[in-house]
Amino acid sequence: MPSQHFSSQSETTESKVLPALTNNVLPEDLAPQPTAQLQKSALTVSAAQDIIYKFFIYHIKNSASEVVLQQFHNIFIQLIPPANPTLIQALDTIIQFDSQLEFNYLFKRCIYILLNNWVTQKQYQLARDLINIISDRTLREPHPDNCLKILRVWLTNFLSSKDYEELKLFVLKYDDYQPLQNHWTSRYQPYLLAAQYLDANNTPEERQAARLLSQQLKEKYKFDLAMYTSRSQSATSQLNNYHNPTLLGDEALRLIKIILVNRGSLSYRSLANIFLRETQNITYKQFKDYLIKYLFNYQSQLLRTDIYQVRIINILDTFHPENDGDTLSTGLQLRTCNYLIKCLTVENSGKPTALFLLFATQLNPLTLAILILKFILISPHSRTYLELCCARLIQYYQDDSATECEWLINFLELSQIALTIYGDNVQYNLVNMSDKPEEEQLLIDINNCRIFSQHKQITKYQE
Repeated sequence: MPSQHFSSQSETTESKVLPALTNNVLPEDLAPQPTAQLQKSALTVSAAQDIIYKFFIYHIKNSASEVVLQQFHNIFIQLIPPANPTLIQALDTIIQFDSQLEFNYLFKRCIYILLNNWVTQKQYQLARDLINIISDRTLREPHPDNCLKILRVWLTNFLSSKDYEELKLFVLKYDDYQPLQNHWTSRYQPYLLAAQYLDANNTPEERQAARLLSQQLKEKYKFDLAMYTSRSQSATSQLNNYHNPTLLGDEALRLIKIILVNRGSLSYRSLANIFLRETQNITYKQFKDYLIKYLFNYQSQLLRTDIYQVRIINILDTFHPENDGDTLSTGLQLRTCNYLIKCLTVENSGKPTALFLLFATQLNPLTLAILILKFILISPHSRTYLELCCARLIQYYQDDSATECEWLINFLELSQIALTIYGDNVQYNLVNMSDKPEEEQLLIDINNCRIFSQHKQITKYQE
């Protein structure tokens, strides 16, 4: 997949949304002194970490899960030096290097090696047991002569880190697949997980786990929305009372109908396909002109507010003007869509852009959701970039209450619905149930319409 560059490292570290990682250390008088028992190791830190990874990978494949959990517990929690001389040498190397950061990376990766295996095998209780033993703060202090005692300090610091909070959230998501209700941001974990699996600083296992869970949560939402639209319109809906996965109540049905009915004679996907055919083998300047027509001139009743059209056109005109005479490339098309999505959502600092605030607080946020949908339909790889932008917005406002963020939540709900009903493996259709012939109806009354959805090759989610 083409690169999804977002911002420079300096921009990231200054962001309120993605703060620089810091080590939460204990006071100096509580930190243990270097131990005399350790022998100088010839191993590098990387080689030592690799030995420990391979140790757990081997036992994951060849030992009972309970045995592997006990081995993890013995080494990292009970601080019992292993009998394996190679493993103890690797641990000694980590300790001699004396780095909380290197320990965190090692510890996280070992955890996700275990979690990924257990989640795949649906052994969710073992995953919860692992979190419980890590968070056990009643453990007695190790003996002063214990060569692993510094691990207790590093573990205590780890429990105060963002990494630990992400770890707990990951495991709790597998508890009957019910979203955590303690904060409004918990509804939007697929976005936050996207930020986690796109972060190159995270371990490969952590990124894999975040990507898997994000996809499962999106598939679950997709399934629930399809079932809700189907059963809520049936004659026995009061008996079924199927779960509404949105926060919009019955308004969700009306909004889905609006999205479907306002597309004219062609669906948004059909319009996107026409656009892609028209923009083959053209210059970048021609692409910009076609893009403006695609966004604004296909007679969608939702897209007729001049105040934002002028701003978007100006942004597009000033983006890479030096490439206007070049033949359009896939990379340039992706960068353009990503840039416009960024201009419509979030600045590098994490703050919402002026255009986003305009849509969310003064105009119709559904208009913004449709615009973003149009970008995703012509540039599917921009979906992960959009999720990263949404993650930054969510993290920027995470300290505010749900009431204060109602305008943001409204946009997120609308965007989630729009992207879901135009997903890859689902098809929604609006059928007019009126008895009048179509040619006699000047306007379609959505109250006389029903939504029909069909899923194709539904990805199985964890039960």
